[in-house]
Amino acid sequence: MHHRGDPQNGPSLSASSPWEASAPARPPVNWWLRHTSSGWEHSYFGTIAQREQARRSRLASWLILGLFVGVIILSPLALEDARSRATLGVWAVGLLIAAALNRRGWVTLAGVTLILLFSGGILFANLASPIGLTLGELPNFDAYVVSVVVAATLLPRASIFLVAAGNSLLIIGNYELQPHNANIGQDAHLYSSVTVQTVSFLVRPIALQLVLAVVAYLWVRGVEEAIRRADRAEELAILEQREVDRARAEAERTFALEEGVRYMHQILAEWTQGDARHHIPHMPVVSLEQLRVDLNALVTRVTPALRADIQLSRLQAEVTSLSAALEAWVQGGPVIWPAPAGTPLDHVVELLRVAASGRAAGRPSWAPPPSSPWGRSEPGEPPLGPRTRDPQQ
Repeated sequence: MHHRGDPQNGPSLSASSPWEASAPARPPVNWWLRHTSSGWEHSYFGTIAQREQARRSRLASWLILGLFVGVIILSPLALEDARSRATLGVWAVGLLIAAALNRRGWVTLAGVTLILLFSGGILFANLASPIGLTLGELPNFDAYVVSVVVAATLLPRASIFLVAAGNSLLIIGNYELQPHNANIGQDAHLYSSVTVQTVSFLVRPIALQLVLAVVAYLWVRGVEEAIRRADRAEELAILEQREVDRARAEAERTFALEEGVRYMHQILAEWTQGDARHHIPHMPVVSLEQLRVDLNALVTRVTPALRADIQLSRLQAEVTSLSAALEAWVQGGPVIWPAPAGTPLDHVVELLRVAASGRAAGRPSWAPPPSSPWGRSEPGEPPLGPRTRDPQQ
């Protein structure tokens, strides 16, 4: 078996395929994203939907990390309060569930979990008050807007208004169903009626929900359109680059084919001259590689017969040339001896050339054996030369 680089293989071609395009590298991610987000394991040049999903998953992952840091910061304050410890414990478990959902690629479910943690946490903080709903807890209603922001970040756009409406219902239900502290009743004297007081307390957080929902919706729509345009431009750039790479690969493949054919022609020319020492080298093109294997196997099988045929052809040509030279010598004309052709007849030609040179100088240079066709000579007489025709005959 012949290996690339051996002398028997003749000229060598590279075994690698230069037109093979490498796959796009993955974007670098840190340990937190690897364990709490999805989409980073896919190629950067994915579809628009895949990239949008990966972006949302990364946002959810960083948001979960920030909330974990907040829980850790607040944990010393909850050491002496059982209600606070329970609240922080529920938040920690909820964040772990959201991180697991986000890692599985369920970004929407992870976002819903975070919204439930925010809205449910605020509602639980108000309901857990042992003295009822106080004036100091009414500003907690404004904190519901955080869940609207989370919905705008992680959920589809239509869910922003749903979350705002749900928060508004929670605010109204919390105010109407939870017992009020005495300070709220005392504050009612500042209004013309209890209804006016209720409206004044609820209109601000509910209006804040609606206004922020509209602003978040318009903001998210603008961002999505900008991202969509950027993705389309990026896809066009990728397609153009792929076309350039495809054209380059086709040019390199054409060059490899031409080089392979040239190498094959070179080796085949050597084979036709009887030199089968070199085999066709490795080819980087599949079709030429299969042809190379077949031709090498064929020449390995027919090399003895090929050499014998070429040797026979050379011998026949040399015999023909030698016959013409001998005929010219016998007739006394100019003799052109055949050049050495690498056959067993070369030695005979050399001996005849020496004999012809000695005859031209007038001195014997060799003696034919007794059975020589030139005739017998008597003892003491010089050997007879080749018989010539009598000019009178």
